[in-house]
Amino acid sequence: KGCWIDCISTKQVVIKAHANMERNRRGDRLVECTVLLAVLEQDDDRYLPTNRNNEYNEFIMEESSDRIFNNPINLKTERHKIFAHWLIETYGKERLSQGSGVIDVAGGNGMISRTLTDMGIRSTLLDPNPRYDTQNHCEGKNTNGDEHTTNRPPPFGVIPHPLNGDGTDLTSRDDDIGTIINNCSFLCGLHPDQATEPIVTLALRLNVPFAIVPCCVMPSLFPNRLQRRYNNDPVRSYSAFCQYLLDMASDEEEFE
Repeated sequence: KGCWIDCISTKQVVIKAHANMERNRRGDRLVECTVLLAVLEQDDDRYLPTNRNNEYNEFIMEESSDRIFNNPINLKTERHKIFAHWLIETYGKERLSQGSGVIDVAGGNGMISRTLTDMGIRSTLLDPNPRYDTQNHCEGKNTNGDEHTTNRPPPFGVIPHPLNGDGTDLTSRDDDIGTIINNCSFLCGLHPDQATEPIVTLALRLNVPFAIVPCCVMPSLFPNRLQRRYNNDPVRSYSAFCQYLLDMASDEEEFE
């Protein structure tokens, strides 16, 4: 727990995990390991996959057949729903529903906002290029007997603007956009790219909680990001970027 396991190809590692796994861009599986169950030889059958042809399988411990460890790997396409459900489990529906609700920053197709809305939580997609799917709605039939359909708007709010800096250009607006941003209960971003740091900055300024899953570091685009704890070295790695975001917390608080 809390460490990397480097195992040669002749070994197989069996773990128990409570968190969802997905693959990174290199195809590697990422997982938070809660228990290292065993490190076995390839021909050791004490742990057997229920289906060797299935990538997402379960492991059964032979000496205690009543203990089944579900492999928690989920398809990458489900990451938005997984993140949305984690927000609800972690922060609670009541807290997320306060004010104008959740601001889903750089949410692209709006799957986080759609999932939250389906769970009864108001959410607004903030993205300069929203790519949500409209739903066809049958309005009846025309004179030829053909169905007449129209595109329904999404069930969540949409603000087609970017989040830059500390978000002052949005919060200073004297319209619905300014009202929604200023009265939000929560800011979130799943792989929000350039908007990652602005989410933290805006959340601190509005004094609202936030949750982000960082993605690209983009050191050439942000050369002024420096590691405070390491002689002000440039932020170039993912781990350094995560620490940089954690260090944005004030002296009175600490990010998790």
